[in-house]
Amino acid sequence: MKKILLLVFMLATGSFILSSCSGSAEKKATSDDTKTKVEKQYTVNVKNGEAVYKKVCIACHMTGVAGAPALKDKERWTEIASKSMKQLHQDAINGFTGEHGVMPARGTCTDCSDQDLYDALGYMLQTAGVSTQ
Repeated sequence: MKKILLLVFMLATGSFILSSCSGSAEKKATSDDTKTKVEKQYTVNVKNGEAVYKKVCIACHMTGVAGAPALKDKERWTEIASKSMKQLHQDAINGFTGEHGVMPARGTCTDCSDQDLYDALGYMLQTAGVSTQ
């Protein structure tokens, strides 16, 4: 009986090891495929942007905490908008240290998607009365 249990255990362990190895090969092939992935194009959803702003961004951007451009500071937003929307989005995602202060990565919003950040950025620019290139 012990030999049968040992044999079953060895077969199960061997199957697990083999399936783990094949999974790694699939992941590698998939990660190589992502190199040719087309870059996502974003469109601003102002309504969602306002919700994200009120949930997270308002903490710094309402009054200009830590050098953040205040929502109604058109001059600062005009300066910021001289970058492309793509670059502004990347700065929001990855964080940014500039002349006036620091933008933490994702604005400290760990549950905000890239789309949420894009929408919030679009909302703030629109509210400030500024358009991007």
